[in-house]
Amino acid sequence: MKEKTEMNDRKKTIWLVMFAFLFLLAACTSSPTARTEEIKVITVENIAQLEGKLVAQMNEPASVRWTLDGKDFWLKGEQKAILYDRETCQPKVSYELSEGGILYDLSPDGKLIAYALGNDPTIILYDVIAQKEVSRIPQDLLVQQALFSPDGSMLGIANPEMWEITLWDIATGKVKQTLTGFETAAPVYSFQFGADGKTILWIARGTIQPMQIANAQLGPELSHEDFISSAALSLDGKMLATAAAGMFEGEFMPLVTLWDVHSGEVLAKFSAEEPFNSLDFSPLSELLAAGNEGKVLFWNTAASQKAGELITQAGSVSSLRFSADGSRLLTSTSQGAVE
Repeated sequence: MKEKTEMNDRKKTIWLVMFAFLFLLAACTSSPTARTEEIKVITVENIAQLEGKLVAQMNEPASVRWTLDGKDFWLKGEQKAILYDRETCQPKVSYELSEGGILYDLSPDGKLIAYALGNDPTIILYDVIAQKEVSRIPQDLLVQQALFSPDGSMLGIANPEMWEITLWDIATGKVKQTLTGFETAAPVYSFQFGADGKTILWIARGTIQPMQIANAQLGPELSHEDFISSAALSLDGKMLATAAAGMFEGEFMPLVTLWDVHSGEVLAKFSAEEPFNSLDFSPLSELLAAGNEGKVLFWNTAASQKAGELITQAGSVSSLRFSADGSRLLTSTSQGAVE
């Protein structure tokens, strides 16, 4: 019975991969629209010219990220990682964990994945290109979050029992730094690296606080009226965008708040009817993209006003990323569609 179940699971996996590949082939071998191809960099002026194109499909919610060189992009599910070629949109390599495994993160260089297996808390770094294990990071307890830094040189691991983040050096496999100091009444917390590579964002329910990695200095504590669903730091490290519901013009509604990272001052607030689930700044921080139900909204950060919107595939836009050159925006939805 067990062998039959495993065989059915393998057949199901093969079918899903073939299904995704057919979507990719149809989307990426068709003639591109002229308007999209003419865009060199996405700006306030050409938002209206953007057109979405389905490039991948996963049978579950997925997140996306570009590789450092911009030539490929990752698609990450709960237990599966696929690396796609940017131009052909064809998968270059994929890796799927066994049942019970935890897929933490994918490295920016397009090589490593960080995961744990079953009840073993050890974090394994595996090279999907060379198809071999690179190193193991021992842990006393199973952790909930482990993330690669933007340059891929470190893996940040959140301690499940205290407010502590350990930064491991990928090259040496040793602890490089331990960050503490953030405190909250919330029983759980999460963190993320800022796009500048110099900042950690501590997040606990409705509170977020930036910290400089070099000296572990905390910035202002930024409070919200509801849980924070997404956050993004601009590449220059000056602006922070957060998504959380709050009062706006006399109504409690989904909001995106733009903050000055150093002073904690609110620079602008943007609202919509549907909750926001993903945020990202363009490379020059001129645009802020926010994903919600079936669309991406764009705001001009300098003018603090809406710049346009892009209708996407069905489902909430759960993840989005601008390419490093600012010419493309990659999105994924709660139903696994990637554009």
